[in-house]
This record gives sequence, C-alpha cells and structure tokens, in this order.
Amino acid sequence: MEKETAFKYIILEFQNQKLPRIYKRDYDLPTTDKIITIIGIRRSGKTFFLYQQIKKLLDQGISKDRIVYINFEDDRLFPIKIDDMNSFLEAYFKLYPENKNIKKYFFFDEIQVVPHWELFIRRLYDKEKVNIFITGSTSKISLKEISTELRGRTIPITFYPLNFKEFLHFHNVILKNNLKYNDQRYQVKKHFEEYLFEGGFPEVVLSNELKSEILHTYYEMIVYRDIVEQYSIRNTLALKYLIKYLLTNIGNIFSINKYYNILHQQIKISKETLIEYTNYLIETNFIFLLRFFSYSIKQQQVNSPKVYCIDNGLRNNIAFTFSNDEGRLAENLVFLYLSKKYRDIFYWKGKNEVDFVVLLPENKIMLINVFYSDEEFAEREFKGFEEFIKKFPEKKCKTLIITKNQTGYKNQVKFKPLWEWVLEI
Repeated sequence: MEKETAFKYIILEFQNQKLPRIYKRDYDLPTTDKIITIIGIRRSGKTFFLYQQIKKLLDQGISKDRIVYINFEDDRLFPIKIDDMNSFLEAYFKLYPENKNIKKYFFFDEIQVVPHWELFIRRLYDKEKVNIFITGSTSKISLKEISTELRGRTIPITFYPLNFKEFLHFHNVILKNNLKYNDQRYQVKKHFEEYLFEGGFPEVVLSNELKSEILHTYYEMIVYRDIVEQYSIRNTLALKYLIKYLLTNIGNIFSINKYYNILHQQIKISKETLIEYTNYLIETNFIFLLRFFSYSIKQQQVNSPKVYCIDNGLRNNIAFTFSNDEGRLAENLVFLYLSKKYRDIFYWKGKNEVDFVVLLPENKIMLINVFYSDEEFAEREFKGFEEFIKKFPEKKCKTLIITKNQTGYKNQVKFKPLWEWVLEI
C-alpha cells in the first residue's frame, strides 16, 4: 500500500473509533509546548497513557480532527523510512486542510521503529503549529539519546509499571479518607500482598488467570527483541544465566568479578562481555544498580553496587527461589518508589548496613532500612543508622524503618508499614 494512502486509512480509522476503556495512570504531564517523550519498558502501559491524554483533550473540547494517533508498529506502514514521514503530513493536510494554521496534537507511538525519526520530529516541531507526544521502548531509545537528538525541545518522562495507587484503581478500589482507621484497610492490605508478588504490568493485573504465562512471554520479548536482537548478542545462554542470577539476588551486592569467576567455569565468556551484557540490561530499564554512598568517586566505583529490577512479578517468574522472598520483594519495591521520586539514591555499608541513603535538599539525608517481617526488630536495623550518623556527623539525618505491620518510634527512629508508605510517598 502506498504510504500516503496507508496514513489516510490509519488517521481516519482513529477518527472513527471510540477510545478503549482507560484506567487512569498517576502521572501529571506539565503544561508545555515542548515535545513530551515517554519512554519505558515494553508492556508498561505507554500506549494507554497516550489515550488518557487524548481523552483529556477531548474533554477540554478539542475537536478530534485536530488530534492524530499513529502506532508505528502498525503492519500497514512496514517497511517505513524517514522519507515516508512526509507522506504522513501530506495525508493529514489533504484530509483536514482547514487545520493547517491552528494548533494540532500528534501522538506517535513506538516512534523508534522509524530510522532517524528525530530528524522528522525536530522539523515538525520547528515548522508546524503542533503539540507532539511520542513514546518509545527503553531498549530502543535512552534518556541520553532523547536529550541529544531533540536538543532541548523535549521533556522526557520515564514510564514504569503500575504503582500501588494505580493497582488499586485497576481493581476499582476508591480510597477513603483516614484509611488506616477504617475497615477498608483490610481490603487494601489484601490487595497489597497481591501487588507485592504479582507486580504492576497492566495486562497481568487485569488478568484473572495465566498471569505467569503472560509474565514469561514478557520476559522472552524483553530478552530476544529488546536485548538479543538490539545488541546482536550471540551468547544467549550466558545472558539468561546472568539475568536469572541478578533477579534471584535483588537487594544483594553484585560483584561482576565474583560472578565472572563463577560463570566462566560453566560457560565460555570474557569479563568484558559480561560487563557489556550487564550494561544492556541497565539500558533497557530491566535491571538497576544502586551505587555505594561516598563523597569519593573512587570509593563509589571500588565498592560493588546492589541490584534491583523493574517489576516484582517479572522477577518472581524468572528467579530461582525456595521461599516467597517477601523481604527482597519489599526492598525492591522501596527502591522503585525512591528512584521515581529522588535523583540521588545510594546504599551504605560499614560494619552494618543502611539499605537506602537518599540525598535531600539543604544538606539533609533520609536513611531507610527495610524490615519486612513479623519478628521483633534486630538491633542491626538501628546500628546501621548509628554508624552512618557517627561517620557523617555534619549531615542532618532523618531515619525510617519500613516494616510489614509495625508502626511508631523507637530510638528516635520512625516505623511505617510498607503498604501505608507506598500510598503516602
């Protein structure tokens, strides 16, 4: 099919279709004329978030002919080249010539399919009266590439699977005021246990069955389409061993040197290749490495990082475990929440450990330990704080232990249950 004709079909198809049911996501986009770029791991809900923004425009009275949604993974556009993007503008203005000189809203989903897409987007932004929203998978587009290619024209937003508020919304739970003092807390806590183990991929949350099968399909897509194909990986067995090891050990310190000494006895692989594979997992937002806290860059680099992952459900589907691992899952969830809210997050370890060191404004630091258990607190949960504060006395430190059920204060340390904390942060 000729590209201009294909674009006309797709544009008119969108104009004549109703939007699907929309579950509101907990992201507030800024009011701006800059390009909004939404990047995130596949299946995290980026497309439906675009629909949410389209619905908001329609509710504001914007006529639908001023809004265009194009999914560039539509097979009617294959194969597509940068030159074909001119056919999109030709198709739209032939359908709606009266909109040439008024504000339009273009939504481009999975834009990374188009080679050199940024050239067209820059020209469109500079020449036309249009607000542009684009999405892409983190395997194809990085924040660094976005900042470089769009050169100050964009506001990038990293997109994650559902947080717990969104998870409750997907289950039609509307939170009441004073939640911890009314009976709804029992329902919310029950949903939280599901969320802790199932994770937040929208399709998994909405599915009544086959959750494990869906998650395994996601894993295969991420591994083969987003990593193996993207980076031309040959040693897929080594990659899978690495992924399973990292997911099994979330919340633990990860030493590439130590793991290399284990792996190369089983599989032929160089340390450099292992480092490359680890970086690919980080670039796709599948795996995160948390640095050691120190004012010395050398010390940060010498100390091995801790490992976390994008989603608890995905982790549980792939990791090798003998228990429910709720402590590791709780710590991983805390990391994900902190990483969305704060830029500078670390861990610290001396004789004792602090799970998270969060740098705040005005020379303040939040120290957080996660103790997700019904047992009494171990003294080490406090000793890590005491040791850190003694080592860095010039810092104003707040201390928090995130728990399973305990609440209150002890030794001037605040306790808060994880299910409450994720709703408040």
